[in-house]
Amino acid sequence: MLQSFFVLPGQYEDLARDEVISISKSYDPKTKSSSESRLVILESKVSWKKIASRATFVRNSGNIVDTFDDISKIDPPIPKPLSFVCRTINLSSRKISTSLEKQVGGVLSRRWGSKVSLSNPHLTVYLIITDSEQYLGCADTKIEPKLPIKVIKHPHELDLKLSRCIVNLSQLKEGKTICDPFCGTGTILLQAESMEIKSIGIDFDPLMCSITRKNLAANQFKSKVINSSYNEIRNIKGTIDAIVTDLPYGIASRSSVSPKKLVKDFVSIIPKRKKLVIVYKKGLDVEEMSKAKKYEIYRHKSLTRVIAVR
Repeated sequence: MLQSFFVLPGQYEDLARDEVISISKSYDPKTKSSSESRLVILESKVSWKKIASRATFVRNSGNIVDTFDDISKIDPPIPKPLSFVCRTINLSSRKISTSLEKQVGGVLSRRWGSKVSLSNPHLTVYLIITDSEQYLGCADTKIEPKLPIKVIKHPHELDLKLSRCIVNLSQLKEGKTICDPFCGTGTILLQAESMEIKSIGIDFDPLMCSITRKNLAANQFKSKVINSSYNEIRNIKGTIDAIVTDLPYGIASRSSVSPKKLVKDFVSIIPKRKKLVIVYKKGLDVEEMSKAKKYEIYRHKSLTRVIAVR
């Protein structure tokens, strides 16, 4: 089974790692993973391209084809490309020679008889250096996720990247259905639909429902949007596979109950067998989410958001 690699940014490293693993597990529950520094290596039936097309935080990705110590003996077990380029990704604590790419490029050029192309190569060879290993990776293309457009926004909404990430943490694949019971302007619905995951939005504010429908229509998405309270989940629980939502806070929340009670009341109606991914303001933890995996997202000195996955 091929191994694939994913290089992550320094920001939100734990969140980014678990997003990549969650995407793979949504298609292959037997996915095996290992990680070091900002590198995640997966052993999975799922193509790296499939994962990279969904993941929010991946910087570089491809297949691991070998490891190396002696540069002169590098001979990756892959068909020779028409052209290639070498790129070094140093994730180690040591300094790597700037000539490494040129040296490996020379070895491969002589071995393959292929030309080096810096601008438009048929294959990118990655020299991935960690403190414990030196990996040889390759990719024949650069994959970027296709993001939906947002024609109407709100200042307190979750940004598009984090919205995509929390949808991926639900471990749903195409054809499954999420529900966002505080859908606001529809950011989570947009990201789900862009990955061919069906979605249902609920919001008690008719204006928000109207904005969500406009944002969906701008992308030619046809998610169902219901003007109701989050208790509507009770009526549609049989048609949804996961609940993914960003709980309102501050002036964005018009609930008559306290923020902590809102979290408690909301979580209490979610069926235990349904995957739940919620975002809320730090300090609002409740007993019902004590076993959830949590990630903190610092916004500013008076606001840190928590992403909880149960």
